[in-house]
Amino acid sequence: MKIFYSTITSVHGLNGEVESSFLDKSYFTSLPFLNNNTNIYIDNQEYKIINIKKKNKSFVFKLEKIDNIDDAKALIGKDIYIDYENLPSLDDNSFYEAEIIGYNVIDSDGKLYGKVVDLYSLPSNYVFVISLEESKQEISIPFVGAYFGKVDKVNRVLEIIEKPIVDEE
Repeated sequence: MKIFYSTITSVHGLNGEVESSFLDKSYFTSLPFLNNNTNIYIDNQEYKIINIKKKNKSFVFKLEKIDNIDDAKALIGKDIYIDYENLPSLDDNSFYEAEIIGYNVIDSDGKLYGKVVDLYSLPSNYVFVISLEESKQEISIPFVGAYFGKVDKVNRVLEIIEKPIVDEE
């Protein structure tokens, strides 16, 4: 499984390095630091990281096959994906932000309630944006014990134990 890592935002220097910046500091700090020789994917094409360095709230990548500024400029705005298997494993109660997107949300009866389509971080907790199965309306629910129960990472399912009241329009 490939998960979103970041977007290439600019070039760095003249030798084909690209930079990936982040507006959300919490997302930046939650990312694992990739290593040299790690494969990444841009437009379904595989690239190997030759060198990577951290710079403020960004990463600078030197990629195999990208040797000049013109090649690097062609990658600006492109999304970087990585293999989930390359990430350090986490305990059952932890997850990478990007991995939770796409999880199904079920109620205590096993009925599909919706799907996680986005998430964002507040100082106190994460908030999941869920597209409801029946109305397709998107709602935001804080990821706290009052609302969510079990997380099944193998089947990519979250159990919702308390459904918020949703205004139907």
